[in-house]
Amino acid sequence: MCQQFCIPKSVDTAKVTGRSTFKMAEQGPLRIQSGVSEVSFARVVGATTSASTAGTIPVFLLGAMAPLIRTDLGLSQTQLGISVSAFWLFMALAGVAGGRLSQRLGATVATRLGVAGSMLAMVLASFEGTWWILIVAMATAGLFNSLSQPAVDLALFAGVDRSRLSLAFGIKQTALPGAAVISGLVVPLLANSIGWRPSFLIGVVVGLPAMVLMPRLVYRHVDSTGKATDPNERLRGISRFAIAFGIAMMAVSAMGAFYVESAVSHGFSSDTAGLFLAAGSLCGVVGRFVFAWRLGSIRRPLIAASVIMVIGGSGALCFAFVTAGWALLLATLVALGAGWGWNGLLTFAVVSLYPQAPARSSGYIVLGSATGGVVGPTVFGLIAQHAGFSLAWIVASGCFLGAATILQLRQRPSLRKLSVTAIP
Repeated sequence: MCQQFCIPKSVDTAKVTGRSTFKMAEQGPLRIQSGVSEVSFARVVGATTSASTAGTIPVFLLGAMAPLIRTDLGLSQTQLGISVSAFWLFMALAGVAGGRLSQRLGATVATRLGVAGSMLAMVLASFEGTWWILIVAMATAGLFNSLSQPAVDLALFAGVDRSRLSLAFGIKQTALPGAAVISGLVVPLLANSIGWRPSFLIGVVVGLPAMVLMPRLVYRHVDSTGKATDPNERLRGISRFAIAFGIAMMAVSAMGAFYVESAVSHGFSSDTAGLFLAAGSLCGVVGRFVFAWRLGSIRRPLIAASVIMVIGGSGALCFAFVTAGWALLLATLVALGAGWGWNGLLTFAVVSLYPQAPARSSGYIVLGSATGGVVGPTVFGLIAQHAGFSLAWIVASGCFLGAATILQLRQRPSLRKLSVTAIP
């Protein structure tokens, strides 16, 4: 059974004796082993999902509790924006280094260290302090998130059998929108009654399962001679994927930041716009899971990811012209369902291209995603302010189209048309 590009089948060396032989379509016979630790699927996925959620929840808590924080600390919109940007900026700056360090430390140590750093950041944010302490807390959270996200991807490769890896990635990819949902619930349930400072400690609770459940995982990948591959070898073609992630995430981050304001400018109430956004976000959660799970093992997942991006961009383009209620709701479901849903599939596809160094390749994804998160809202806001929301949404739609095009640019054969076929 063929699978696209160089995705080696994981071989549970604890259960399989002998060496499985695989044929690489354009490289001749090649024997590959990717060691998979013999641990519970639920335990690994639960720990990694907890870690991924804990890594991103600080910035979502900041956004959700922004009105309370601004009032308490006397912050301007600009100061709040700088605080949010500090998270994404430091995450971007440390993305590649975080991937390398995760690969070197191993999945277990790197995941726990990254989660511990995020916990420290949220404890720091909960202290009585000033705007500068809040910036330091967000920068710290972004820095450690650049370590934990690649470590989580490495943990999935080390602890989940290849046959269930796409399912595991699908579940893990719900962590980011899940963090947004948790943060939104914190405001009415806790922050309005006990204050925003203690509410930051909810993020600490989210990370506890990762600290407790994360098993000791060892990832091993060997070449045709049985020799362990070098995780520090050059990752050919990885920059193209980082750029595609960055451009697409510019549009994704802009949708999250400006959707409600754009809808209000078209005559919708903020309550209606908020409900539409919530419905679209739910589609994004489902899309991330389903696309990664069901499409991760198809022959050409990069093409599928590009198609999903184009569909999401079409939905975003409708925001520039649609003013009717049901039409906007339909466009929102499409734009957020597909526009947010491609991420899980593409992350799984790209990391699978580099089985010798999953954490390092994931670090480049972090770099691209975080850079898009910093640049996107700023560029979109400037366009919307000076030329209107319609042009801004057209540009956002163009970002999806551009990213999808970059994914399909000609590449070296081993990345473009490789398949792995088991030989009995």
